[in-house]
Amino acid sequence: MAEETGIPATDIKVIHGDTDDTPYGLGTYASRSTPVGGAATAMVARKIADKARHIAAHLLEAAPEDIERSADKFHVAGSPDQAVSIQDAAFAAYTNLPEGMEYGLEDVTYYNPPNLTFPYGSYVVVVDVDADTGVWKVRRMVALDDCGVRINPMIVEGQIHGGLTEGFAMSSMQWITFDDDGNCIGSNFMDYLVPTAWETPRFELLETVTPSPHHPIGAKGVGESATVGSPAAFVNAVVDALAHLGVRNIDMPVLPDRVWEAIDSAGG
Repeated sequence: MAEETGIPATDIKVIHGDTDDTPYGLGTYASRSTPVGGAATAMVARKIADKARHIAAHLLEAAPEDIERSADKFHVAGSPDQAVSIQDAAFAAYTNLPEGMEYGLEDVTYYNPPNLTFPYGSYVVVVDVDADTGVWKVRRMVALDDCGVRINPMIVEGQIHGGLTEGFAMSSMQWITFDDDGNCIGSNFMDYLVPTAWETPRFELLETVTPSPHHPIGAKGVGESATVGSPAAFVNAVVDALAHLGVRNIDMPVLPDRVWEAIDSAGG
C-alpha cells in the first residue's frame, strides 16, 4: 500500500479480522494471503493512487497524463517543484474535486485469481548415522525456495526457517501415539515434542525469484513450501546413508530405534 500510493507506512493502519470494518473474505489458508489478499491490496491501492493523480492534476492545473509521482508527492513532469502530497490529494477528495468526480479517496476491490501460483523449492540434507545406536545428526541442510517477488524478505526467511524446523520435527521426532485405553499420549504441547533451538539443526537458505506471471506484483505463497519438501529430504538422507546395506525405507519419524532395527535387519 505504501509503495503503490505514496502514503507513509507509519500512516497506514491494518485491521485484522474485524467483520464490523472489513469486507467479506474467505480467510487465510493454503498460502493464499499474498496471492489473493496481497493482490487485492495492490489493485485497490493502484485505483486509489490513480484517482489521487487525477485530483493532483486538478490542483496543479495540469493534464493527468503529465503528472508523475515520487515518494509521497505528485508533481508535473519536468517540474518537481510544482507538487502536491498524497495528503493534499486526500483532503481535496472531500473539498476540491474536478467536476464530475465522485467524492472520497477510497475503494473496495474483490480479486479473483485467474490461475494458481506455483512456488517451489529444493532441499538437500547431509547426515551422520551412528550404526551402533541408530542416532543420526544433521551435518548440513541447504534449502532453496522460490516464492516469486519477496515483499518482506525477513518475514519470508522466518517462514522458511519455521517450515524447515517443523519438517525436521516431523521426520525425526513427532508422532501420534495412544495408550492401551485409546488415549492420545501427545495431545498437548507438554507431551508432544516441539523442537527448540537446541535440537534444531542449522539451515542454509538460498533463493531464486521467478515472478508469478499473473499476480499484480509477481508474488507467490510460501506458507507450506519448506514444511512439504524438507521431511522427505531428512528421511531420504538417512535412508541413503544406509543404502549400501540394502535399506530402502524407514517410516517417519525416523527414530533411533527404527534406524537401528533397519541396520540390524539388513545385517549391518
